[in-house]
Amino acid sequence: MIRNYLKIAWRSLLKSKLFTALNLLGLALGLAVSLLLMLYVKDELSFDKYHSKAHNIYRVGVTATFDGKSQNWANAPNVVGPTMKNEIPEVVQQTRILLNDYGQTAFVNSGEKKFAEKKLYWVDGTIFEIFDIKLLQGNPKVALQDPNKVVLSQATAQKYFGKDNPIGKVLKVGSKYSLEVTGVYEDLPHNFTLDAELMGSFNSVEWASKNLVWSNSSFETYLLLTPNANQQKVDKQMATILEKNIPNKEDRWFSLWLQPLVDIHLNSADIVNSNTTRIGDAKQVKILLILALVVMVIACINYMNLATARSQKRFKEVGINKTIGATNRQLIGRFYTETALTVFLALLLGLSFLILALPFFNQVTDKNLSVAHVFTPEVSFGLLLIFTFVTFISGLYPAFYLSSFAPKNLLQTVITKKTGAGFFRQSLVIVQFGASIILIICTFIFFQQLKFIQNKKLGYNPEQVLAVMTSGAENKEQIDGLINNFKALSNVVETSRVQAYLGFGGSGRSMSKADNPKESFFVRTNRVTGDFARVLDLKFLAGKTLPLIKSEKDTTVQMVVNETTIKLLGYKTPQEAIGKFSDDLFWNRKAEIVGVVRDFHYESFHQPIGSYVFHNNDTESRPYLLVKVNTSNLAQTMNQLEATFKKSVPSSAFEYLFLDQFLGTLYRAETQTANVVLVFSGLAILIACLGLFGLAAYTAEQRTKEIGIRKVLGASVAGITTLISKDFLKLILISVLIASPIAWYFMSQWLKDFAYQVTIEWWVFAVTGFIAVLVALLTVSSQAIKAALVNPVKSLKTE
Repeated sequence: MIRNYLKIAWRSLLKSKLFTALNLLGLALGLAVSLLLMLYVKDELSFDKYHSKAHNIYRVGVTATFDGKSQNWANAPNVVGPTMKNEIPEVVQQTRILLNDYGQTAFVNSGEKKFAEKKLYWVDGTIFEIFDIKLLQGNPKVALQDPNKVVLSQATAQKYFGKDNPIGKVLKVGSKYSLEVTGVYEDLPHNFTLDAELMGSFNSVEWASKNLVWSNSSFETYLLLTPNANQQKVDKQMATILEKNIPNKEDRWFSLWLQPLVDIHLNSADIVNSNTTRIGDAKQVKILLILALVVMVIACINYMNLATARSQKRFKEVGINKTIGATNRQLIGRFYTETALTVFLALLLGLSFLILALPFFNQVTDKNLSVAHVFTPEVSFGLLLIFTFVTFISGLYPAFYLSSFAPKNLLQTVITKKTGAGFFRQSLVIVQFGASIILIICTFIFFQQLKFIQNKKLGYNPEQVLAVMTSGAENKEQIDGLINNFKALSNVVETSRVQAYLGFGGSGRSMSKADNPKESFFVRTNRVTGDFARVLDLKFLAGKTLPLIKSEKDTTVQMVVNETTIKLLGYKTPQEAIGKFSDDLFWNRKAEIVGVVRDFHYESFHQPIGSYVFHNNDTESRPYLLVKVNTSNLAQTMNQLEATFKKSVPSSAFEYLFLDQFLGTLYRAETQTANVVLVFSGLAILIACLGLFGLAAYTAEQRTKEIGIRKVLGASVAGITTLISKDFLKLILISVLIASPIAWYFMSQWLKDFAYQVTIEWWVFAVTGFIAVLVALLTVSSQAIKAALVNPVKSLKTE
């Protein structure tokens, strides 16, 4: 019987080639898009779950509170890990992770070879007891036990030593460390939050490993708990230990809490100071998952629409089958077989589309998915579920609707649009185009917000400014020589040594209010030389910049602060703040405000502008050299800079970045989401138009005689086209009215993540509605015009 059903289904598909082609293409595109998006979601959800102890591993988080405002940090003080292991029974093991110089590039020399590494971490040797990191060479129990040891990823070992055995070789990191290679580990999977290429022993960094304090919160700390340990109980125990070690409530500016390892990747949007670059976004995943389901639904609606439209041609077939004894069950089986065959063919075609689209998809989403990710047991099971779901949903109405006809209705050849089938198809068109319109509106607002971010005044000028790493210099004389040689170049406008560039780095401190010393607020500080203001084109509201040369006898720290700092201190005007002192910002050293600059955005637009201080205290290093250049001939300028750097600092690689390009990376997740939604919204609209095209073709076919009579009576092509198109356009307008408030709600929620955001304008909905109507009109009118141009004689002969 199944074989017979398949034969009939195949013949039916061949009989209506246009409808079959539209069904296959629409379903195949829908399946391909949905599968691509679901592969992305699956990859994001897989982060860190492959570790054998994943559900017992937690990261210690810190909630820092200043002036009543709280901020969640991924880093904790270095004393937290060892203390919790010693005092909490549920803590089996701990490990601390410190990104080299707070994220600065590490300059590594391997013999005569020079490398710039951004992913050097200092870690406790206990890391191998917590995470599943496989050592290919070396003993995990002792590899990082002693100071000045390092283990390399497989790729890094290959890059440094080729086919030679790296064990026992010595790497020089900057001018501080000489590290012996004691192990090689398998390259960390892309779905591991830690992205280390080199891991040095934590006790190599003396200031971090020997001086255990509760004040410096700079260390990612992971705890391995006993199976079935109660997270809330451990949180309370940590709070008790914190109170015991910092009994003075005024000094206890932070609290501790645990974050499950499996939650870190997607649920750290509100957590700052994380070391890793592999941070996901739960909202982005949710958006793409919804998009996948929407596209799938649109594709299913296409099939249902076209199938129910074709059903009117099969009344006689159903009636005759029922007259000769066919049961409803047999007819349902027949029509479901036809649906299953169509979906199976569409699935094969969709897989072909998916494989072809993978390189482009990887480029848009910054992923590295391959064909191997498609043909896995999980995805194969998912494909089976999709096949079953789409077959059931797509074939549900056609199968039960067609099989319900009574034999007495076999002479009926027309069902008007007032019947259930006509109303059902109209409802599906509204749902289909409503979903597409929501996607168009979301895409508009995504790009509006990104354009707003790109064009909004930052308060400083990052263009033509590059940050050059100088931490590889062997001494101060080399850096001074580099600065003088750079300034001698005709295309260099100005230079400044800085601790951090805006958007990345800096130190976190607290400053007491001038009018209430017991209250303090968080401030970001940056040690710089006095020429920083000219390099960044900052606007002074009062005072002047830091002194270019500072006397060694001058023990007072000079500060240039932003407007927000003045307001938080309690001064009414910038002029009032000039000459005022802060006694607690740099412990026992007085700090004088010598200048006030206009507020500027030193973080992403997700965050409001906070307090920022430029200073000349010698508490921090200045590993970056900001260089403002004339970019009229950029290639020549960069060649000159590189040659000058290599001559001045021969022991280091030339490592730099342009500030404006770096700022663009702060919104990588939003840009990826916008690009994905744009591409797949276009495909969703294409799928919807395929369905509309098929319905228009069906409508024109059903009204062939009517069109012929109207033409004989003098109707114009334009009039007939309007007649056929207007019913569809009504449905599209209803879709616009329903979809607009839904899209407005979703995008209002998304924009709440930005401290600075666009206003959703009415014209976005008007333009979207116009685009939807225009696309629908072009789709429908093509078939309407074709029908109107047919010779009336042929139309009147049509049965």
